[in-house]
Amino acid sequence: MMATRTQGQPDRKAYSMATEVRQDHVIRQVVEAHPGIDQVFKAHGLPCTGCHVSNYETVAGGAKTHRLNLDQLLADLNQFVASGAIPAPKKLPMLKTPGAGKAPRAGIKHVIAIVSGKGGVGKSLITGLLAVTLRRSGYRVGILDGDITGPSIPRMFGLHAHAMPQGTLSAPRTTTGISVMSMNLLLDEEDQAVIWRGPMVAGAIKQFFNDVEWGELDFLFVDLPPGTSDAPMTAMQSLPLDGVIVVSTPQDLATMVVTKAVHMAQRLEVPILGVVENMSYVMLPGTGEPYEVFGPSQGPRMVALSGAPLLGRLPIDPEIARLCDAGGIEGYRSEPFGELAVNFLKIAQRGEETSAGPGGLLKLGKLVRGATSR
Repeated sequence: MMATRTQGQPDRKAYSMATEVRQDHVIRQVVEAHPGIDQVFKAHGLPCTGCHVSNYETVAGGAKTHRLNLDQLLADLNQFVASGAIPAPKKLPMLKTPGAGKAPRAGIKHVIAIVSGKGGVGKSLITGLLAVTLRRSGYRVGILDGDITGPSIPRMFGLHAHAMPQGTLSAPRTTTGISVMSMNLLLDEEDQAVIWRGPMVAGAIKQFFNDVEWGELDFLFVDLPPGTSDAPMTAMQSLPLDGVIVVSTPQDLATMVVTKAVHMAQRLEVPILGVVENMSYVMLPGTGEPYEVFGPSQGPRMVALSGAPLLGRLPIDPEIARLCDAGGIEGYRSEPFGELAVNFLKIAQRGEETSAGPGGLLKLGKLVRGATSR
């Protein structure tokens, strides 16, 4: 089987089932040539066997990204080829309970922030889609719109100014039951400007988290504004975050700026749960072929920088633009979104693989590719 060379990707050698597994072999080719060998990767804690990156990531590259013992991984892979033996799972680090060292909010089990460092990459869209994913799976979900001066979450979900009931701090709910708090729900007009300095924005985020009546939530998503200054820093330092999801686009310039947010999370010791590449391509009308209008995917680069898996690549889709403008994001379905949904649900699982209910510790599960939307 010969891997196809595309722009931005190294040349790959043909892989033969008769050869031993080497460090320069592509993970996807190894998995396809030896059914069941993905269990060896899984035992070592390498989650990329089912995600986009495995299409061009080598065994050595995957081991480096996830800080694995390459020699031991190769030995176990070749032992499987020879005898079918699967090693005992290595002890993997579990994510800490929500916001270790920070005061949790009663009734909220997990808090996940969506970051990018770069404006216009689609953080709010990804926040909304992830919330829809968990809600469809029966979880109790909320969204804190931390983009105080440029909120877009309410419009996407069909919520408008003055949606909050008078005399209460209860977060309004969408048609499917997602709790939402946003500055735009407090304004007289949704296009009214909020002209605030950084400390006021940061204070509003904390107040939304602490003072709003969220009720019982399994997951609260925090849609953060771009940059690495007051607002994102406040969320990472003050809120009991389980981790962050990083959103990027394929352009080199965008990736460079998003990398700043990755470095910020790493310096503040906030776990990076996954990477989503938005506007990754567009499907050409009539041919159905993908066209990378902003250049080749930077997914492998972001995976290497963050040490987190690529959860999905979303295309430019006129349908989702239409639904968001009409307040109907909860009705969106597509194959790329389905893949993102299934991969993220693996992160939302309990620490015990046999338990599928909400709550518990967060754990990175095996990622999949080619799933359909739920």
